[in-house]
Formats: sequence, C-alpha cells, structure tokens
Amino acid sequence: MHLFLPGAKPMEFTVLFLAMVIVMLIAWRGRRPLALGLFGVVLIACVATYLHHATDTLKLSF
Repeated sequence: MHLFLPGAKPMEFTVLFLAMVIVMLIAWRGRRPLALGLFGVVLIACVATYLHHATDTLKLSF
C-alpha cells in the first residue's frame, strides 16, 4: 500500500487520519447514518492497527 512515494513504507497512520477526516466531512454534510457506519469501520481499523503495533518488541539499548 504505497500511497504517496514509490518505494516508501506503508503509511497506515496517515491513511487512518485521512479516513477520519473523510468521515468528519461526511458527517458535516449531514449524512449521519453513513458517517456513523464509516466511523465504526475506521474505529475498528484504528484498534486493529494499535493491536498490531502494541505486540511489537521495543528495540531499546541503554
């Protein structure tokens, strides 16, 4: 999933942020059921991304 730069790492946090902006714009335009459904999808994606990264081991050296 290379959205902006060829050869770049996936930017899932940028995608989640942009998805939330789209949901807010849809809600602002007045389509509440659609906005609520999309918000639920984005929320699930945020939790899945968190759980994916929360299980990574930290590479710390002191």
